[in-house]
Parts: sequence; C-alpha cells; structure tokens
Amino acid sequence: MKEFKDKLKEELRQDAPFTNDIKQRILQKKPIKRKFNWQVVTVSIAACFIIGLMLFVEFSQKNNLQTASQQNELLPIVDDVSSLDIIQPKYAHLLGKQWMLHFLPMIIDKEAPITYGDYIAFYGTDGLVVSTVLGLGNDHVTMKQGQILVEDIPLKVHGLNEQIKKEDINDPLKNPYFFHNFGTRPAPFNDKSISAKEKEMVVYDSDEGHTIMKISEGQLVGKVVGFQNFELTFELSEQEQQVFDAFKADYNIEKLKNMTPQAITKMFLLSDIEKDYETYEALFTTNKNEETESVRRYYEKTKIVRQELFTKEINRLIIANLFAGLEHAEFEQQTDTTGVVKFISLEGPTELGMEKNAQGIWQPAFSRGIY
Repeated sequence: MKEFKDKLKEELRQDAPFTNDIKQRILQKKPIKRKFNWQVVTVSIAACFIIGLMLFVEFSQKNNLQTASQQNELLPIVDDVSSLDIIQPKYAHLLGKQWMLHFLPMIIDKEAPITYGDYIAFYGTDGLVVSTVLGLGNDHVTMKQGQILVEDIPLKVHGLNEQIKKEDINDPLKNPYFFHNFGTRPAPFNDKSISAKEKEMVVYDSDEGHTIMKISEGQLVGKVVGFQNFELTFELSEQEQQVFDAFKADYNIEKLKNMTPQAITKMFLLSDIEKDYETYEALFTTNKNEETESVRRYYEKTKIVRQELFTKEINRLIIANLFAGLEHAEFEQQTDTTGVVKFISLEGPTELGMEKNAQGIWQPAFSRGIY
C-alpha cells in the first residue's frame, strides 16, 4: 500500500499536456475595465467636424473660384422689357465678352444672388455705376498687374487669372482690361489689396487706372441679368437691295451712281452688321486726306477686334441702337466733295461724314467706334 501511494505522488508531480496552458491563464493579469468617457468622444467628434467644415469651406471657395469661369458669360438680349427693371448707368465697367454693350440699357434683378464675375449696379460718387464683381463678403482680394487673387487663389473669370505681361498690355485679345482705357495710352495697373467685410463686395474700378474698390450692400441696386434689345429701324428698298446685290458681285463702284448718300450709308452699315468686311471696305471712301486717313487707320487698328470679338447679333444690336432714326435722314452737302448724312438718333443730332469720289459717287468717310 505504501508503495502504491508513493507511486501516485510521483505521477501527480508530473505536468499533464494542458497544465502549462492553465498556469499561463491563471498567472495572466485580468484586464482593467475602463469607464466610457463621453467627454473625450464628444470633443473628438467636434474636432473632426470642425476640420471637415474647414476643408469643405476651403474646397467650396476654391471650387467657386475655379468654376466661376465656366458660367455663361453672355447675358441674354431681351425683347420685351415692359415689366422689367431697366437702368441706364453713367458708367459700366464690364470685364467680359459683352464689354462693348456698356452703353446700352441694362436689365437688373434686385433679388438675384451674386457671385464672382457678375455685373452689378450700385450708386457711386458720380451716380449709377455698373461694374464687375471680383470679391464677396469676408474675402481678401488683391489685384497684381491685372491678376485677381481671392485669398491668394487666382480668380478664373473673364481671363483675370494671370498677370498681364507688359508686352501684352496693348493687345486687345490678351489684355481683358484693354477696352477700359480712357485715353490714347494704356491705363496703368494700380495694384491694391482689400479686405471686405461681411456685407461688402469688391469690384473693378478704372477711375485713374485699373484697380479695385470696395462697395457696401447699402449701395447695391441689383444684378445685371440682360440687355435691352433694339431692332433695326432702317432697311433697303427693293430697288436699293437689287443695286446692292449687283455691287457685291464685282464691287464696280459705278453701279452706285444713282444711289443717294443715305442709301449708300445703309449699305455700309448692313455690311458692318454681317461682318462682310470686303464689301465694307469696297464702299469706304477712296478719297485721301487727313480726315479720311485718320478714319482708315482707326478701322485697320480695330479690324482684328471686329473680326474676333464682335458677333453678327452684337453688331445688329449696337447698330440698331446707334443708328435708330437713320430712316429719316437727310443729306447736306458742305463742299464740292464733302457732306453729311444727318438724322436724330437716340443720343440726339447725329452727322455721318461722306466724301464724293472722282466719279461723282458719295462714299462713307466714317467708321463706327467700337471702343
């Protein structure tokens, strides 16, 4: 019996296959249960939200600045304006593809939302003004050699996202500000930085050069949403149209022998509308003197702008406005070779210079000013 007990004790001293695993589990420290801290979670969520909001605002601003240039820059030309708000601003600084309509009556919406690149009407020191929006409330806006930066991000509207190179200042196709020079020399860039408050906007200003200025919400009249349409008030008679068609076949000036100066003036303007420069130039006076050469130089200087930037629709609209009343025009001969076509336009008494050539045919000696 004693021998059996000793043997049993010996076997109990030996580890079974699973003994070590049990020992490990017994010796392993029990994990400490932590209390759930809602304050830490709340702060973490709030921090994530704020960071996300900041990224969203920054992205939204960048996105707005990037996509503003993708707007349809061409505002509609409206026929029936009887129930709309129409303004005739004293000045209109339109940076964009319809800069040439700056003198036309404009349609405004007093409640429309406003963003970068829009045209807005406001009261300035000289009366009612229209200009281009370059900054919104709380924006920091900088003009640097023509480039517009909003919070150091280039504003991609109307070609303003790059600095204007000195060699391009006199190029109307590369300098978006070219058409707002009020003199024979290009206006300088008056670089400037402005921080707008919540109810303020930054707009283009060209008082003494190209620069920016700040206006308040209290000055605002509304957003320009279109232009008033004008229809041509003059046309060629059936006989005049037949003569005109015959002339365009070979540009034989003798075919205009029996045409009045008024009829030839209408042909000249109709060619301008249609961008028919060959006919336009064939009708222009062949007489050479100081005045006619000055007009010819202006036309040659502006020809590329007429070809590239003016459309037939815009030509028709402008000429319909400028030459309304031409159907009632009279001709006044002033010397043996000079005279004027006279009529009352929307702007008042208007005179268009004419020159008689060696064949006794009256030819236009004027050019429509385009800027």
